[in-house]
Amino acid sequence: MAMTPTSDPRWFAGTLLRVLADAERTDGQLTVMEQRAPRHFSPPRHVHHREDTALVVLDGRLTVEVGDERRVVGTGEMVWLPREVPHTFRVDSDEAHLIELATPAGIEGFHLDASDPAPSAVLPPPGQPDISRLQAAIEPYGADIIGPPLFAAD
Repeated sequence: MAMTPTSDPRWFAGTLLRVLADAERTDGQLTVMEQRAPRHFSPPRHVHHREDTALVVLDGRLTVEVGDERRVVGTGEMVWLPREVPHTFRVDSDEAHLIELATPAGIEGFHLDASDPAPSAVLPPPGQPDISRLQAAIEPYGADIIGPPLFAAD
């Protein structure tokens, strides 16, 4: 069954985000989100308690930390982010185009709660993620922010 995106473009923590599939449309089984992120974007280190996630790099290059492991992934590669394992990533290319899959669904609610409608489908102005906003929005979704972003000098 074909699906149209479930959200209009949104600005989430310095990225452009669209929810492509949500809990309602997948009977709670799968979240699919598309994200475009600028160079050096990095979410704070966090851990999911309810869902496993995967990042698929459609275009770009990332440095990814999963638990104690760090590796570089690029266009056409995927990273598995199991629940209960802390993780973060950093965009090392000029921009990255990603698909995030989460199972079971539900984490899209956090992304929607912690974002704003984008006036158009372009990246937001440069800036740092609002960590306090992210912390306030994430708790109901069974995830925790546990550390800083992966900085460019790391």
